[in-house]
Amino acid sequence: MSMLRRAQRRRDLLRRTTAAACTLLFAMTGHEALAGSNDALHDVYGYYSYMMDVKDEIASYRAAKEALAQAKKDLADAQQNLADAKAGVADAAANLTQAKSNLHDAEEQLAAVKNALAAAEALSAQRTQEAIAAQQAEADYAPTVYAQRAHVEAISARYDRMAAASGDTSAPLGSAAEKDRAAVVARVLNEVGYQQNRVNDAQAMVNAALAGAAPAETAEGTSDRSAIDAASAEVDAAQSELDAIEDYFSQLTAAREAAEDAERDAREAVAGYQQDLADSTTNLAEATSYVMDAENYLQQAAAWERDAVRDEGTAEQQLRVAQHDLNCFGEGAGWQTGAEYYAWRGERGGHQLYLPLSYYKRTHRGKQKLDYGISTGYVKSDTGFVNGAVSGWTDTSLSLTLRNENPINSVRYGFGLSIPTGQSRIGAKAVVPESLARFTDFGAGWQYIPSIEVLHKITEQDRLMGRMSYTMRGGYNYSREVWDAHVSPGNIFAQELEYLHTDAKKTYMVQLYHNSTGNAVQDSIDTDAGTITGKSHYRDGDDWELRFFYHRGVTKKDVLRCYTILSQTQAGTAPGSSSIGRQYYGIGVRHTISKRLTWQVMAHYQKVNSTYDPLRTELNTGGGFSRRSLLAELACRMSDRKQLVLQAERYVRTDEGGGGYHGWGMTLWYNESL
Repeated sequence: MSMLRRAQRRRDLLRRTTAAACTLLFAMTGHEALAGSNDALHDVYGYYSYMMDVKDEIASYRAAKEALAQAKKDLADAQQNLADAKAGVADAAANLTQAKSNLHDAEEQLAAVKNALAAAEALSAQRTQEAIAAQQAEADYAPTVYAQRAHVEAISARYDRMAAASGDTSAPLGSAAEKDRAAVVARVLNEVGYQQNRVNDAQAMVNAALAGAAPAETAEGTSDRSAIDAASAEVDAAQSELDAIEDYFSQLTAAREAAEDAERDAREAVAGYQQDLADSTTNLAEATSYVMDAENYLQQAAAWERDAVRDEGTAEQQLRVAQHDLNCFGEGAGWQTGAEYYAWRGERGGHQLYLPLSYYKRTHRGKQKLDYGISTGYVKSDTGFVNGAVSGWTDTSLSLTLRNENPINSVRYGFGLSIPTGQSRIGAKAVVPESLARFTDFGAGWQYIPSIEVLHKITEQDRLMGRMSYTMRGGYNYSREVWDAHVSPGNIFAQELEYLHTDAKKTYMVQLYHNSTGNAVQDSIDTDAGTITGKSHYRDGDDWELRFFYHRGVTKKDVLRCYTILSQTQAGTAPGSSSIGRQYYGIGVRHTISKRLTWQVMAHYQKVNSTYDPLRTELNTGGGFSRRSLLAELACRMSDRKQLVLQAERYVRTDEGGGGYHGWGMTLWYNESL
């Protein structure tokens, strides 16, 4: 495979990387060391980084959609909460108004009860005085009644004695006269047999019997008649006075009872008002407490409303952020620098130092999403031969990609530009043997690379990708020994088909790559004489490459990785050209120490059956070689935006027919997202 075509394929890989990787792989652009069409430190690392970027992109996009859905729900909840808060404020205000109204009513009720109680107490005091006065009046008049009764009884007794002594039957009789009269009545009733229809006869018989005894009595008491009459009149007068006195006494008693009833009623009224006062006081306390509670509730409701307004604003801001994050998904910028050093021993000992620098940005202009980036670096290389040293800038790569992203099918239009800022004129002995260092040679001519990429998302976890690019390559002078020696390399048409699957457990990728190259024109030179000997017209053979990369979690912290790459370059038309077969295998383990620290160890094997390059003939060994290496990696994510990756590889290259190389390579990359 031509070294220029290998460089172009690597640029295709770099254009597939995402903003999440920032510029880690972008540093591999430019006219690079083609020490093997796929090397472990850069290409294999790049493929796995691309796979992990896709995996992270899927998870991040899902999270962004979920965040947007959650933000919409949070906003709806916040709006409902604000509506509830406003309703709560209105309810609290109504409750406070009602509580204040109830408090006012309770205050008025308490005042009315106090007034009524005062009036009742005054009336009760008055009724008490009236009852006391009535009781006193009754008590004061009672002796008069008792005295008059005694007087009446005394004169009545005297009259009875006088009447009894005189035999006056018309006068009230004493107990003996009464007994005689009773005996007469009993005798007459017995004679008439107690018959009802003879009551009148019985009355006449009683009167006759009593009248029969009258002459004797009258004769005996004629002389006391006047005294009896006087006594009778005295009794009547005393009785009349007693009746008047008792009538008045009855009035006093009635007045006293009425006064006592009124006093009791007044006391009961006072007790009732006192109970009303207690109830009204309790009601007032409760109403006051209700007002305080209502005021507190209103304050809480107002605080709730303020919080709800703030929460709504926060939810709106979160929704805007979530919508922006989804609309601008994957956008960002970053830069990368670092240091790479390689040292080897073989026919001669050599070394190479490379300081990469790159910048990448993914953004949008209006509705158009675009990516752009720039990459360059400084290299210092020495193969150990005379005229084997080279130093200076590498070629500078610029890229621009317009992205038309859709949920199912996406199309990306790219354009790359390689600016010849590197060292294209190098000595034949400055060419670094394949697979020893980053750069085999150090510059080429202008290159213009339009491309198109179509992505079809079969499911969220499965995607199919097709890519095409066409590299228009300008000519350049390529020899230090023959200053005017020029080459016009053929243009390259490349196609690639990719299938990638990722889930929680595993991620794997299959790629089929092909390119074909146009005709090239090259000045043939004699480096010893320093002259151009003629022109060569040739065409490189087509490249076919099948790649398989596998990544599987075996524990929560350990991942198994393995890959296979099979490459075939058909024979070109240049003299001595032959087909070249390449095989790459690797297996390793990646371990997560912590959220920010991981390490990886991988074993790599490379088998090349032949080497041929019509331009850099120093690469032609006349046979193939095999390469074995062990690579260790330590990745430290210093923060969410900063990452440091250290890789070290120890290798042995064994050439057919004897000889070979052994050495090591080291890369230290610092990557920062902006």
